[in-house]
Amino acid sequence: MARRMLVGVRNFDTSRTAVRWAAERAESHGLGLHLVHILDEGMRRAGSPGLLDAARADVDQMLAAATDLARTVSPGLDVTTETRVGDPQADLIALSQDADMVVVGSDSTGNDSSRRHGNRGFRIAAASMTPVAVVPTIDFAGRDGVVVGVDGSPTSEHALAFAVEEADRLGQILIAVNAWPNPVVYGYDLAFPVEYVEDLTEIGNETLNRSLEGVMGAHPNVRVRRIVTEGDPVTVLSEVAEDASLVVVGSHGRGAVARFLLGSVSHGVLARLSAPTVIVR
Repeated sequence: MARRMLVGVRNFDTSRTAVRWAAERAESHGLGLHLVHILDEGMRRAGSPGLLDAARADVDQMLAAATDLARTVSPGLDVTTETRVGDPQADLIALSQDADMVVVGSDSTGNDSSRRHGNRGFRIAAASMTPVAVVPTIDFAGRDGVVVGVDGSPTSEHALAFAVEEADRLGQILIAVNAWPNPVVYGYDLAFPVEYVEDLTEIGNETLNRSLEGVMGAHPNVRVRRIVTEGDPVTVLSEVAEDASLVVVGSHGRGAVARFLLGSVSHGVLARLSAPTVIVR
C-alpha cells in the first residue's frame, strides 16, 4: 500500500486547518492524503435508513470540500476519501497502522480562552500505531520554530529525531527543551539551595547535549536553541510553543494497557494545544 497521511475529518470547521496542514506535509514528503469520516454506529442502530443516507450525503459534500481545500495547497496531490460507519475513534486508530501519520483537528469549541479540549485527540494519540498530529483551529502563519521536549527517555529520543527532521524540512530553528519541576512538599514553602538548581541545570544540559549529538550529524544546517530551566514541563513547553509552528513530544505509552494512555506531559501539552502538536511513540 502506498504511504499516505490519514486525516480524520470530523466536521469541516474544526478540520479545515488540519487538512491544510496535512496537505502541506504530504506534498513535502511525497505522500498521498486519505480523508476519512466515520459515522457513529449509533446512527445505524437507530433504524432509520433515510437518516443514514442523508448523513452520508452530507459527508460526501464535506469530504469533497476538504479535497478541494487540500488541492489548493498542492494541485497534484493524490487525495482519496472514505466514509465508514463504526466507532469514530477506534476505527481511526485501526486505520493508523497503514498510515505515515494520523492528523486530526482540535476538539476546541471556537476561540475559548481556557483552551479546554475534548478527549478525542488524547485517545487517538495514545493508541495510534503511528505519530499523531493534533492541529488546533488557530492561525499559526508567520510562526517559527519546532519545539521538542527532551528528557533522555527512549520516546523522547524518537520525538527529537522527528523534530529535527521537521525543523530541517521547514528551514526553522529547533528549540530543544529540558524542564524539571521542583518537588512539592505540601504545607511548606521551600526555597531550594542554589546547588540543587545548579545540579539539575547541569544534568539538563548534559541530557540535551547527549541527545542532540545523536541526531544533529545528519542535519548540520539546523539551528538549535537550548532551553534548560526549572518549571513544570507542560507549562514551559506550552509557553515556548506560543510562537512556534510545531511542538513535538513523546507519548511514553508502554505495554498493552499503557499504550492507551498518554504520559502526563504529552497529555498536558495536548490539553493546552498552543500549536500544531505531534505525539511520537
